[in-house]
Amino acid sequence: MRITIADWDPRPEARAAQAAALAAHAAAEQSDMILLPEMPLCPWLAASPERDAALWEQSVRDHESGLDDLGALAGTALAGSRPVLDPTGQPLNRAFLLQDARIAAEPHEKAALPEEEGYWESRWYDAGKQQAVPLDWNGVRIGFAICTELWDWDHACRLSRAGTDVLLVPRATPDLGSDVWIAGARALAVRTGCYVLSSNFAYPGAEGFDFEGLSVAADPDGGLLAVTSKERPYATVSISVSAARQAKAAYPRYILDKVKEKKSAP
Repeated sequence: MRITIADWDPRPEARAAQAAALAAHAAAEQSDMILLPEMPLCPWLAASPERDAALWEQSVRDHESGLDDLGALAGTALAGSRPVLDPTGQPLNRAFLLQDARIAAEPHEKAALPEEEGYWESRWYDAGKQQAVPLDWNGVRIGFAICTELWDWDHACRLSRAGTDVLLVPRATPDLGSDVWIAGARALAVRTGCYVLSSNFAYPGAEGFDFEGLSVAADPDGGLLAVTSKERPYATVSISVSAARQAKAAYPRYILDKVKEKKSAP
């Protein structure tokens, strides 16, 4: 299987040309899936400390229609996260995997919500229910962790022990002047024995900082498969299910998982 990571500008004026370029890359690289960033079809809402219910509802509608259009143009499956309102009206940031205009499953909702300058997420939407078991998609077991949840190793390790092959991490992170998110993806891959793929925004935010890009893919041993850049905003990598499954029994996973089992025993 081949999966594309992508730097992405969510502003409406950038979308058409960018979508065409991404679709062309996916076709040339014979990609099966494109991973988009966190809530990719609206500028970053949580930059404002004041929640705007009407703006959230508009973003929900924009994602419902826009993802279908983007999926049709790309000709691949799409993954990422999107804003939703559940049947009770609760706002959530929910993972998706879309293929042929159909959501395959929505197994994960973001639970780790920052509350700080530029990231007033807990004011915009509620903490949801995290994924407990991987989604089986075309023979590959997919798990999600949204942005900050890349650092939630308990969540990722639960998914790893449940047999996850690939952890998808849509994010919206600023330029911190370092490669901390690349390092985090590689470390998470080593700990879980999963491929870790993360796509990010790349645009100058009106909120006073730039989104950094630096989408990243790491193999189950933490090897760096790809990192995007301004010159190369998209990258497609191959996934080996057998490599991910063999990694679960290798160092350091088998040691740490045994320790976890002993601590959990009555």
